[in-house]
Amino acid sequence: MVYSSRLIEHFRNPRNAGMMRNPDATGEGEYDKCGDLARFYLRVRDGRVVDVRFQTYGCGPTIAVASAGSELATGRPLDDLLRLDRDEVEQAVDGLPEERKHAADVVADAIRAAARDYVRRRV
Repeated sequence: MVYSSRLIEHFRNPRNAGMMRNPDATGEGEYDKCGDLARFYLRVRDGRVVDVRFQTYGCGPTIAVASAGSELATGRPLDDLLRLDRDEVEQAVDGLPEERKHAADVVADAIRAAARDYVRRRV
């Protein structure tokens, strides 16, 4: 398998990893076939994500994509995250081999779930 230099950099130096105290929202994504899991925590101010943290369990690409996904989410309007798709997440690491594309699904699902959680908590 060939991975991009951007993916390798995120894997070696993940950004925003760890828990968040008192998040405004949390969400999870999972890939049942291998057990990969990502959990995202969001802090939102005035409808925009101001801080993101993540925890993940899984293969190297899932860790790297979670790191890149946390950067994608930071600073964005919450409405954008409700529509975030796997292709945008995958492009944040300059693509994934076919057998690792599930990493983008896991992360996109987790970020969308966190955005939905925020909306649910505010109703």
